[in-house]
Amino acid sequence: MTSDTAHRLPPGPRAPRLLQAVLALAAPAAVFPAAARRYGVPFTLDLMPRGRKVVAVSEPAQVKDVFAGSPSVFHAGKGNELLRPLLGDHSLLLQDGDEHARARRLLAPAFGRREIAGYRELVQEVTAEQLSRWPRSGRVRAHVLLNQLTLEVILRVVFGVTDSARLDRIRPIVARAVDAGPVVMIGLGIGPLRRLWPWSREVRDLETIHEFLGEEIEAARRDPALEERRDLMALLVRASATDAQGLSDAELRDQLMTLVAAGHETTATAMAWSMLELARHPRVQERCVAEIAGDGAEYLDAVLKEVLRLHPVVPMVMRELQEPATIGGRTYPRGVTVSPSIVLAHRSSGTYPSPGDFDPGRFVGEVPTPTEWLPFGGGARRCIGASFAMMEGEVILRQLLERYRLEPVGSGREWPRSRNVTLYPWRRARVDLRPR
Repeated sequence: MTSDTAHRLPPGPRAPRLLQAVLALAAPAAVFPAAARRYGVPFTLDLMPRGRKVVAVSEPAQVKDVFAGSPSVFHAGKGNELLRPLLGDHSLLLQDGDEHARARRLLAPAFGRREIAGYRELVQEVTAEQLSRWPRSGRVRAHVLLNQLTLEVILRVVFGVTDSARLDRIRPIVARAVDAGPVVMIGLGIGPLRRLWPWSREVRDLETIHEFLGEEIEAARRDPALEERRDLMALLVRASATDAQGLSDAELRDQLMTLVAAGHETTATAMAWSMLELARHPRVQERCVAEIAGDGAEYLDAVLKEVLRLHPVVPMVMRELQEPATIGGRTYPRGVTVSPSIVLAHRSSGTYPSPGDFDPGRFVGEVPTPTEWLPFGGGARRCIGASFAMMEGEVILRQLLERYRLEPVGSGREWPRSRNVTLYPWRRARVDLRPR
């Protein structure tokens, strides 16, 4: 922390830094609202690594100032430092400035409108294949099953048609590696801990994944059918071969790791929350079923948006200031990390009447503003895969509700629990499946 961050910041908790870091990562859905009630918004947390001062903001004007700020001033890569051991130095989520702009330019064509439409058929195929393995009826932990489904989708989309035996080997390792809890995530960045369990196992898993990715990259380079392939790896390998500023093998590996790690866990979690809410709200569920029968999509889209509002998969985004900046009329010094709190923004009664209620109707015929609905972040750093995620969610919901009627277990309510940086249902989304 540089000396120019010694300016007076908004008030916040005085608990030890490590405790604040663990609590903020383990239970942000509880910590952030509690801090907001006690200190008001904005408030300041003292987090790791390096004694980072994190100022949480949530009002639309504050969020707008952050998302509209210059990427050269608001560094998201430095704000995501905790993810470096998991995703690698060259991950899109950890890059800033020209390096980030270059990587995003190379990745963006894979997520264009035409490409998303092309992936839809594959997502439909994999979803049908995976759902055929689910029990026809009975109680399930939906989050577990959905993780398997979305991992299969992302592996197929990223790597295309690949040797099934190799995918069988890597699936459980990827699933375990991205299952890191807050203590493991924090400890991975502390060198001596990496030799001890459970961090040593995580390190070994990541090394195995990196080896697998390296082999896949090399195989793609040698593939005589590379030009015809439509998977993300093929696109990136082709772009790297023809672009003067193409990605190195290490950069390719880290970008692929980011796509795999972030691309399945987030969607699986959003779908798990969707199943819980639909089970608890049978009228909403039946309206979805009626729309599906008529091949509509508007209400399904509203349901997905409301799920992501009420249960954001990622609770916050981070921006580290490279020079002083004014946010919501208040100037913050260089070195401070400013964090639009998605949890707080989405639960604001000033923006959303009865914010604790599940009401998809609030999004029917309405396009939410990017400063009020921000599950994918915003500005120049908005999630590059947002359109893919919404398409995948719609496909999964369609097929789920065509096959099953969802019923709650007990009250159907589950507290959010932290896994890496995502918030999933505490009991893994227990629901009762009934055949339609």
